[in-house]
Amino acid sequence: MQFPKDKPQVCYFCQQMAATERYTRAGRTEMACGSCLDRMLVQDALEDRILHIIALSRGEQYDEALACLDEILEANRHRDHDLWLARSVARRRAMILFDAGRYAEAERACEAWEQLGIEDVSDRWMYAHVKADILDALGRPREALAVLEEARSYRDPKYLPSAMLLLVPVVELSEKLGQPVDPKWRSLAEAVAKRYRTELPAADSLGKAILELDEITRTRKPKFPHEWEKDELEGGDP
Repeated sequence: MQFPKDKPQVCYFCQQMAATERYTRAGRTEMACGSCLDRMLVQDALEDRILHIIALSRGEQYDEALACLDEILEANRHRDHDLWLARSVARRRAMILFDAGRYAEAERACEAWEQLGIEDVSDRWMYAHVKADILDALGRPREALAVLEEARSYRDPKYLPSAMLLLVPVVELSEKLGQPVDPKWRSLAEAVAKRYRTELPAADSLGKAILELDEITRTRKPKFPHEWEKDELEGGDP
């Protein structure tokens, strides 16, 4: 009797391609396809040194931190097929240059980050947050506010809690420009509040309500996916 051949093991990470490589991290081994193995290796290369890079930046050793980023990118560029590492390095570079007060360079780093492609909505909101900070530091608060306004049009329920990256700077920039927060931000703030099992605080202004919500969300955990997905089906959370 002839038995069917065993099906090839599927990659643990993508669950699509055949697993051909062993990947080990923190004493745990999984089988991966070649592409996923490369992706995990570039992530590890950055994550293994990110705390050192942050420490250098906090110690105002900005050039050393930037050099470390460059070294990681150059050593792993051949594995960075989806440009995850290049985007991550560009994002971190913009943040380090901002911390260093090198705002014109930070703006160029932000532009390079965008040219590499924004990965998802959370990344889009982080990009807007970082770029708005840079433009504000360059004395261009109206442009900064416009960047946040453009980012508001991107939505993904999975990343809703990250919307505070937009909401807080919108309040700060609106105050700097001497104008109230545009009412169109209210629906996003209310959606974030609901995700955190609360309501948008009642306050004298939308700006104050958002800042109060920011304080609340710092000490709360958002709904788990099975909760907000159920709410979506029932017409609740956006």
